Amino acid sequence: MNTTSLTAARPVPGRASIYQPRALGLQERAARRLGLALLDWSRRREALRSPETVLLRRRAEQEAQHAMAELQRQLGTLGSPLV
Repeated sequence: MNTTSLTAARPVPGRASIYQPRALGLQERAARRLGLALLDWSRRREALRSPETVLLRRRAEQEAQHAMAELQRQLGTLGSPLV
């Protein structure tokens, strides 16, 4: 098994069993930090998704749709001639 792909190390020439840590580049460090930040954000968002939160969100969406339909109905009747 090639262990160089599994570790953040570089083989020392002449000594296959000894590895020296290599400095990570700026892009690699930034990518790791970004990945950890996204993972943390995802976990926080998942924690907010309790059953009560989902029901409240659905209720708010339904109320918003009802209010939008009512507003469109009112605007439609304002534009129609009174007969």
